[in-house]
Amino acid sequence: MEALKSTAIPIFKSSPLSFPTKSLKPINVSINPPPSDFDFRLEISRDSRATIAETHPELLDLADDGILVLVDKTKFGPVPAWRAEFVEPQAIWLVGTSHISPKSVKDVERVVRAVKPDNVVVELCRSRQV
Repeated sequence: MEALKSTAIPIFKSSPLSFPTKSLKPINVSINPPPSDFDFRLEISRDSRATIAETHPELLDLADDGILVLVDKTKFGPVPAWRAEFVEPQAIWLVGTSHISPKSVKDVERVVRAVKPDNVVVELCRSRQV
């Protein structure tokens, strides 16, 4: 890092130049909250269950138990043009697991075999970090 500070790159100078800032006008945005009786979790699980029943009915028991959730990204609109450098999945399959449960292993295996995803991502808690 010391070597970088001595280079001609201005971002690494020990005493950066002060640039005048233009004051910005505050932007007033009004976003209405959802209705008080709206249950986001219920809405997602209802859509998820319907799609799973249609595409992979053999996994419906996992959806009914709250273990499997399918997020259909097409419902949230198209991928923005500025993200065109990579392809995002149209569907994200979330499998709830317990790190020490043999049943969780079987559940994940079932989902992977049925869905045959292009990618699989595993989230581990910090205590399991290598």
